[in-house]
Amino acid sequence: MVQLPVRVAKSLEETKVEYKLLDYIDVFWIHRFDPYTPIEETMQALDDLIRCGKIRYIGASSMWTYQFAMMQFCAERNGWTKFIAMQNHYSLLYREEEREMNKFCNATGVAIVPWGPLAQGQLARPLKARGTTARSAGGAGDPSTTRPEAVEIINRVEELAKQKGWTMSQVALAWTMKRVASPIIGFSSVERIDEALSALGKELTVAEEKYLEEVYTPLEVEGHF
Repeated sequence: MVQLPVRVAKSLEETKVEYKLLDYIDVFWIHRFDPYTPIEETMQALDDLIRCGKIRYIGASSMWTYQFAMMQFCAERNGWTKFIAMQNHYSLLYREEEREMNKFCNATGVAIVPWGPLAQGQLARPLKARGTTARSAGGAGDPSTTRPEAVEIINRVEELAKQKGWTMSQVALAWTMKRVASPIIGFSSVERIDEALSALGKELTVAEEKYLEEVYTPLEVEGHF
């Protein structure tokens, strides 16, 4: 029987009580890269959790590709469990993960499960409606959503939505879902849930994808330590 480190076991029990979880967690995510904890300690602790039956799979979140690769290589070298998914920042307005992380995940069989596919609602409503919800107001000051290129992309999403009889979020999600395993979506209303689900099965043409992508220019990478 694997003995979990005391602090790890205590944290799991507190989480179980707080969120009324079942006896195990399907996918346990680590939030970003921890530069203060040895990689070996993190990966062994995660492997111990799986061996104890506390969790089934592990996923990682936003970090540099070399950091993610080091964690995967550490697990492989020691015979420990590797990450099966990467939760990174990716949308029509922020595509810097295409540089390396998305390529690395695709090449090594890791599912891409991005957060922010609608850019805090900026891709879900026309520019004139910006700030009408708490989420869109929060994203309105982000340079990645306010620079001229972003404004043009948002306008093009709106244009395509009108042409196809879709909502803007359906256009943005159709673009994203073709490139990832499953996007993580936040909602400001129940109606938005139904709207997002209705994007399943919708596909853009190659020409439409190019029209949405061609305006984009690289940004400085955000959120990595």
